[in-house]
Amino acid sequence: MSGSAKRFRCIALDAVGTLIYAEPSVAAAYALHGQRFGSRLPAEEVRRRFAEAFRRADELAVEKFGEPGRTNEQHEREFWRQVVRDVLPDVVESSACFKSLFEHFGQPESWRCFDDVAATLKELGQRGYRVLIASNFDARLNRVCNGLAELRDVRCRVISSLVGYRKTHRGFYSAVVEAAECDSSEVLMVGDDLVNDVESARAAGIAAMHLRREADHAELRRLTDLLEVLP
Repeated sequence: MSGSAKRFRCIALDAVGTLIYAEPSVAAAYALHGQRFGSRLPAEEVRRRFAEAFRRADELAVEKFGEPGRTNEQHEREFWRQVVRDVLPDVVESSACFKSLFEHFGQPESWRCFDDVAATLKELGQRGYRVLIASNFDARLNRVCNGLAELRDVRCRVISSLVGYRKTHRGFYSAVVEAAECDSSEVLMVGDDLVNDVESARAAGIAAMHLRREADHAELRRLTDLLEVLP
């Protein structure tokens, strides 16, 4: 495929669930850290509580900024502190438990890349695509990526807390286009979250591909083949 025939010039990749996954899982890590601080909640209850707490992101953003989807570094830290309170209400020292979990998920050792990531990124680079990471995370993601061999060379990272907007806000995707250094029609967003990564990207005028990791753990590897036939 010649450079002039390419529809896309930039591939924007979500991070968690697309490139990386927590090991142990988020729910398991919360349960383990909670136990160290006196929680007796079983892992399944922790998983249920986490899903409920995470859905409050927009509600908390409205309280602080007056609209959903806004964020910054301070807000992200406050949000995760509230998540710990909601998920682990029976810990003895909530503040200490929060600090332990916040540090845990900022360590590269707490994350793994999916098996197909390294080969896919290498081939995209060889084909001349600009690749960037576009994630709802905070500045800790830089430490995580810098510590993972597969991702440390992807230096262009659009991180919600640093650009001031979370997916699904259009402001996040405006930041993606700016970082891509090309027209919005030349950017392809790829991610595992149908709402955050696909529907909101398309609403912002960016093409998007839904990556279903649970259906096929090697699906990201197919991206390079799909780029050959996408209209």
